[in-house]
Amino acid sequence: MQLMEAYTIDLQNVMSTYSGQRFKCACGCAGKHTYAKQYQELASKSRGYEVTDDEVSDRGVKIIVNKMNKLITEGYQTEVYDDFISVDTDERVYVAYFRKDK
Repeated sequence: MQLMEAYTIDLQNVMSTYSGQRFKCACGCAGKHTYAKQYQELASKSRGYEVTDDEVSDRGVKIIVNKMNKLITEGYQTEVYDDFISVDTDERVYVAYFRKDK
């Protein structure tokens, strides 16, 4: 893990995003996972079961990535890992999961 002050998320590398309540699990019960269309098949393999069309929204992924990039520039707590980046606000957590080429 690496704490960052300045970082820009490249939308092309984002397989999925999550937006949910802070201090809750990220299983989807307190937020929403959204997948990029170009990585739908890869995401299905990665998580072990099918990512259905109703979970896919390129627009939704882009909205969360843009929001995260804005929050990062505003100095919100950002944690960067090999396979994802998260940004916390007082109320929410945003996560961008990077594509896995395996």
